[in-house]
Amino acid sequence: MKTQNFNKIVWRAVSIQIIIGWTLLIVGTYYIGNIWLKSEILTHVILWVAGVVIFEYILLREYTANDQSKDAEFSKIGNLIYYAVMDTSPDSVAVTDLLGNYIFANKQTAVLHGYDSTDEFIGKSAFSFFPLSEVPKATKYMGQTRADGVIKNIEFNLQRKDGSTFPAELSAALIRNELGLPVAFIAITRDITERKRVADQLHDVNEQLRLQLAEIEKLQAILHEQAIQDPLTGLYNRRFMEESLKQEFARAKRDNQPFSVVMLDMDNLKILNDKYGHVVGDMALKSLSKLLKDQTRTEDIVCRFGGDEFLVILHHANEQMANVRLQNWNERAKNIDIVHEKIRIQVSFSAGIATYPTYENIEELIRAADKALYDIKAKKKQSI
Repeated sequence: MKTQNFNKIVWRAVSIQIIIGWTLLIVGTYYIGNIWLKSEILTHVILWVAGVVIFEYILLREYTANDQSKDAEFSKIGNLIYYAVMDTSPDSVAVTDLLGNYIFANKQTAVLHGYDSTDEFIGKSAFSFFPLSEVPKATKYMGQTRADGVIKNIEFNLQRKDGSTFPAELSAALIRNELGLPVAFIAITRDITERKRVADQLHDVNEQLRLQLAEIEKLQAILHEQAIQDPLTGLYNRRFMEESLKQEFARAKRDNQPFSVVMLDMDNLKILNDKYGHVVGDMALKSLSKLLKDQTRTEDIVCRFGGDEFLVILHHANEQMANVRLQNWNERAKNIDIVHEKIRIQVSFSAGIATYPTYENIEELIRAADKALYDIKAKKKQSI
């Protein structure tokens, strides 16, 4: 475009120079008084006009011929570039009429659908290259292209010559003529089989990672439970009890609320183990553990202190409330029924209570509850 404008400027400059030269020549002949022209003004004017017209005609004709030659050359070069781009494009580029019949297809279109030549496409309906299940979708997007002028990156399943299908991504646009009327569709299509394969692999890897992460989280939860639970009774272990006591003590001190600690010891566990075996002793421990767990609130914490000893942290419970709870546990313990070789075995326990703020630190609380337990056990021995 810039070259054509430059050529016009050059031709116009030459034209002006010729006209100026011709004008000077006519004026000169008038003043010199040429005999043939007889120095008549009208004759000189007519001669000047005729010369200008002749020169302009000759120049314009030459310019037009030259311009047409260059336009033809540019058009030829443009066509060569156009077809080179079409043939080397990695994507299928095809043009159909408004009914969807092919009027142009590049080489990649034939390769995409497994054909030997693009001639096999011309005149065929584009819908014949879609599986039947995809035709309604293709019809829908053809209508959308007609309405909106363009669609982008729509995924379809397309069909090859041998009947096999493959995933593809299609973009299309409506072609209009000089008057703005729609005359054809142009579509660019690419095979996305590899992209889908990689995406599926990535999805599978992500799914495996998700499952592995869920398994790791599950194992972490199990390990956490194992770290804080007693394996025999399922109650919290002594390690968790120590942390819980610190938290409960800090909360009670902050809120100025009481809490109680109950230290329990199952009676005659050694005798049960010696007489009936450790299996029966374990059954007794589990039964007492279940009673304590079932008869405490969510905010209370039941721990196996060690051996046949248990410790219960009663949240916001003063000494009187703790005594009521302890009496209830004693009554319910009478209903524990362990039968071994047709022998009914009774489970009982002894317990001591200590309450904050009567005792102002954790060590004093545990020591006081343990001493109260020891005193109760001593009284039971004396009464036998």
